[in-house]
Amino acid sequence: MSDFLMLLATVPTITAFVGWVTNWAAVKMIFWPEQFIGIGPLGWQGILIRRAPKFATGVADVVTEHLISPREMAERLDPDEMERLFGDTVDSQSEPILQEVAELVQPGSWGAIPDPVKEMVRSQVQRESRQLIRELFDKLQGLSEQLLDLKGLIFTSLSGDNTRTLVRLTQEIGHKEFKFIEYYGGIFGFIIGMVQIGVYSYMQTWWLMPIVGVIVGLVTNWLAIQMIFRPQEPKRYLGLVTYQGLFPKRQAEISRDYGRVASDEILTPRNLIRLVTEGEAGSRLSKIVIDTVSTRIDERYQTMKPMIPVEITPEMMSKAKAVLVHRITETVPTIRPQFEDYLKRKLDIGNTIEGKLSHLPKPEFERILRGIFEEDEAILIAVGGFLGGAVGVLQGMLVLVLGG
Repeated sequence: MSDFLMLLATVPTITAFVGWVTNWAAVKMIFWPEQFIGIGPLGWQGILIRRAPKFATGVADVVTEHLISPREMAERLDPDEMERLFGDTVDSQSEPILQEVAELVQPGSWGAIPDPVKEMVRSQVQRESRQLIRELFDKLQGLSEQLLDLKGLIFTSLSGDNTRTLVRLTQEIGHKEFKFIEYYGGIFGFIIGMVQIGVYSYMQTWWLMPIVGVIVGLVTNWLAIQMIFRPQEPKRYLGLVTYQGLFPKRQAEISRDYGRVASDEILTPRNLIRLVTEGEAGSRLSKIVIDTVSTRIDERYQTMKPMIPVEITPEMMSKAKAVLVHRITETVPTIRPQFEDYLKRKLDIGNTIEGKLSHLPKPEFERILRGIFEEDEAILIAVGGFLGGAVGVLQGMLVLVLGG
């Protein structure tokens, strides 16, 4: 009787520990180690780190295909508000622009012009500048898909040198699911231990312990992963218990966290501005600005040419265009804080992603986290079986000692 009580006190405790340890190890193997540990093909690197490019691509696909697109972003910006935002700053530059251009044509000419004429010219330039800003905005809005590479932005934000960001954000968003895996292993391991005692008491065979240990490790890891995602909708079992996969059940909460992360760390106004002003998109943007400014100046020059008392050479015209383009681009940094605030308010990334993600069909929603497990799910389960079997051997030795 004392041996039975000893087994009752030790076996369920050990199997609970086995279940917890194997599931804890499975979670750790998702994120650790950062660098490959092993020799040749035998070794391990954290699943999320090793598969970061693929997982980052999956996240980018979900966001751009189901949550928000460059076109939708561009359409949220109001042309009138954009004109006022940039136009007021360009207006303040009209005097130095006119003076600089006049100096190119004829040194000292701007100072010799009567004030009423200056005011008339300034007013005309300001009107033209605002029309130019609206024209540029209309063109850029139509090219939003080419200029705003959201997939590329999300991919680079979550992979390569930014893989640690992917790890941290995944841990934040799926923290309850990962804790569930660990705790569930302990609970299920305890139940298996009670069954194990019954089987051993009936059959009196020590080698059942390693076998049951393997089963505990395999089943707890497999079942815990399944219970995170299945069933996708609430389902009643045995007429007594209603259960829904933890991840789909938390869709609203996860959507809120996802929207916050996207708004504060990935699709930020600063990142979006950098996206369209640097690299290939930046070169294309510069060309659009230069071409639009050049065309507008050529059109207005042909209209005003008879009223200009001096000859404007092609070289003068080229320099005048360069001055205007330079002044326009020079104004952007000065209003960047206001522009970032405007983008944050108008795009409303956080609420947009939260709202759409919370209503996303469950199979699409599952892609956000399920990809981590799919690639190496069999390995995680097998590791659980190995660890469970190893502890089962120790249990068997304990039974032999007690039996001896």
